[in-house]
Amino acid sequence: MKKNNLTTRLIAAMLFGLILFYAGESHAQSNFTNKLPSGLSAGSNVIFKKVNESDVEEKNYLLPAVEVIGLNLTLGAVNNYIFDQNFAKISFGSIKDNFKTGFAWDEDNYLMNQFFHPFHGANYFNSARSNGLSFWESVPYTLGGSLMWEYFMENEPPSYNDLINTSVSGITLGEISYRVSNLIIDESTGGFERFLREFSSTLINPMQGFNRLIKGKMWRPGKASKTPDYTLTLSTGVHNVFFSNRINNSKSYFTLRANLIYGEKFSVSSHKQPFDYFSLHTEFNFAEGDDIQGIFASGVLWDGKIKLFENSKNIIGLYKEIDILTNVIYKLAAASFTGQIINQNPFSSSLMLETSLSISSILIGATNSRYASAEGKDYNLGPGLSGKLGAALFIANFGEIYGNYKRYWIHTLSGAEGEEFVGLLMTGINYHLFEKTALGLEFLLYERYGEYNYYPDYSNSNTAVRFYVKQSIK
Repeated sequence: MKKNNLTTRLIAAMLFGLILFYAGESHAQSNFTNKLPSGLSAGSNVIFKKVNESDVEEKNYLLPAVEVIGLNLTLGAVNNYIFDQNFAKISFGSIKDNFKTGFAWDEDNYLMNQFFHPFHGANYFNSARSNGLSFWESVPYTLGGSLMWEYFMENEPPSYNDLINTSVSGITLGEISYRVSNLIIDESTGGFERFLREFSSTLINPMQGFNRLIKGKMWRPGKASKTPDYTLTLSTGVHNVFFSNRINNSKSYFTLRANLIYGEKFSVSSHKQPFDYFSLHTEFNFAEGDDIQGIFASGVLWDGKIKLFENSKNIIGLYKEIDILTNVIYKLAAASFTGQIINQNPFSSSLMLETSLSISSILIGATNSRYASAEGKDYNLGPGLSGKLGAALFIANFGEIYGNYKRYWIHTLSGAEGEEFVGLLMTGINYHLFEKTALGLEFLLYERYGEYNYYPDYSNSNTAVRFYVKQSIK
């Protein structure tokens, strides 16, 4: 197995395992289920969970600054003295050169830039969050940690894409991991269960685990408290890809998917802080010598109700998003700010339609290209835009019929100059066998088109069909 495939599979297993952890705890249906038309609640399982959120942490502005600096110095020392990485051999001269040269585009590989840099930024962010600071108070620590690394910890010029991925994407990943880790922590437990909770929470949020350790909170007894509602849905099945849309040229993948919804989308009055509502979708499709991975995260920054139609719910909001998707046709990553309008319209007691429209500004996007290697990279980088249309029809005593299409445009600033267009279409149907169990059939289209300044244009697409069983966990 190739090293990159092994690395991505390990990451996939870790992320999926973290979402699964404690899915079997006691839960109850939320008020959202009750608000659906009669009969729709059979397929809608919003989960309550009583876990401990530590007493309100006293704010400490100094300790996270020390931790961010210490994190950078430690990682720099490991890179230099253990792994003998050339970029980590810094000096006063290299620091001076970095300030003199200024920012450029680096040549790190896709996995390093699109996953490990955001993960590093999440640790900066959570150094502050786990010391009692708010979302916005934690942002400067993330930016400061990234700037320190770019100017002081490498003998290469500071990187535009590293700064954005580490800070902007790191904040998104950091806030989600902070809230998910708090769902697991329960100071009212003890023994082996307490160990598992603390260990798993630390895997998700290492800096919170570190701070709980040094402050003695890992073993401190306490009381359980109620956290915000969340929904967890798991599915597994077969994902069959038809290469170049040919039936006689296909491959089957074993698929695992998890959807986590934190908070209630339409309860905008309860969204007091960023990410009081967020969604996290992960999917991992495995086949011999080839994997397909997808991670889609979206958290609300601001939202409000608007009036569009009679007898309907309508909200408009600003969201912070990360999209990562790799398949045979393309590798895609996009860090975005998204404006979205969502409409929910009950036609009768047994029929409801939900539609959405979103437009995103991509601060930094990445996609592979057959020509990028000629420019010394394995993918193209640049800003861009994306747009998405979605619709879902909920039918009582049956299930859901849904479809959505998202199109990305990335203007290449580093790599093979030109324009990259990437699309993802998903349409499907869920039939509810039981209250919390459904069978699903989904059709997918992966497509791309590249328009280049100095190379021939090209396009390609694959189709796929996915059969799966979906289970809401209690």
